[in-house]
Amino acid sequence: MWPDTFEDWYEPLGIDRNTFLDGYEGEWTISFAAALAAGGHDVHLVFGSRRGAPSGRQAPSGATVHFVGVPAAYLAFLHATWGSHRLTVFERLWPAAPLLAAASPALVRRVGGLRPDAIIIQDYETLRFDVLAPILRASGHRVIGLDTGGSAQPSKAPWKRATRSLANELLAANDPEADRLRAAGHTRVEVWPAPVRTDVFVPGDRAAARGELGVPTEERLVFSAGRLHAVKNLPLLAATCAELGVSLVLAGEGPERRTLEERKYPGLRLLGRTPIERVARWYAACDVVALASLQEGQPVAVLEALACARAVVATRVGGLDRVVGEWGAGWLVPPRDPVALKDALAEALSDSSEADTRGRRGHHQVAARHSLAAVGAWISRRLTDT
Repeated sequence: MWPDTFEDWYEPLGIDRNTFLDGYEGEWTISFAAALAAGGHDVHLVFGSRRGAPSGRQAPSGATVHFVGVPAAYLAFLHATWGSHRLTVFERLWPAAPLLAAASPALVRRVGGLRPDAIIIQDYETLRFDVLAPILRASGHRVIGLDTGGSAQPSKAPWKRATRSLANELLAANDPEADRLRAAGHTRVEVWPAPVRTDVFVPGDRAAARGELGVPTEERLVFSAGRLHAVKNLPLLAATCAELGVSLVLAGEGPERRTLEERKYPGLRLLGRTPIERVARWYAACDVVALASLQEGQPVAVLEALACARAVVATRVGGLDRVVGEWGAGWLVPPRDPVALKDALAEALSDSSEADTRGRRGHHQVAARHSLAAVGAWISRRLTDT
């Protein structure tokens, strides 16, 4: 998995090793592992770790998780940069950090010791992939490059085409990305279907969900779930909802929380990290789901919303042109366009019948293509395809 270390990504979200193993299921990683397990595979997730830790079973997915210590060079680099008065100098060098973290003999030994039928590396546009793909292919392993959004900012490194070509197959997050890879000369490319817990994210009665959550029947409610990160352009979404006089509820944690709290947007409610069962109830309770992202791969939150039969207002980025536009499951607007976002939200909120009709269209598509069983079967076909 792509984080330089497990701690780099999860600790800022308030998730330690035990929390991750015992009950964490708030992202695509867990659903992906569960989909592989549903396809009959023995799944192992391997993370670099600053501290290292024994392997453990990840309860929601059934996968075995390995925490492998990163090289001393990475730890020294991290120590040198953190809080340094020479930070501006180190910032120029920081792109080398993933290389230092991934070039780990311990990680390669651990992966090789599992004797896997296939090794999936996330994301193929990163330096981590450039380091690990040559090593693992040279060791005789089947390597698959998986895009989970890193392609939104493709690498310009001169060696990138060569390292991508080492993969036995590249799994793109969306159709435009697959087209880009094919135009670059890669022939073994498919668009992978992001898995959704369709046993949890199901259509629900709006009135019942509002009664359970304490939301007034007459309140106009916009909901969004995901990491509170600058790429999501949440201040624009919050300001637009405030201008419309509607409530915005955000589920998730991340570095943008402080900004959102300081600006005190009227009608904004921050739930923090929320169990997926509770997120599903908020999908049921809302009028519409919104996403104002500047870039995306294939956002699972949109698929979750559609699984719950809720229409989506979203920016035309990544794979959203297909799942919202082609499916007729909501409204699409250009990124960074506050007028278009406001108009689309106003239209969706003014006609609940039309919004719910679009949500139901999306539900049928997600149920057929993105359930754990469907994704597990799709991946199994790819893994057995010679």
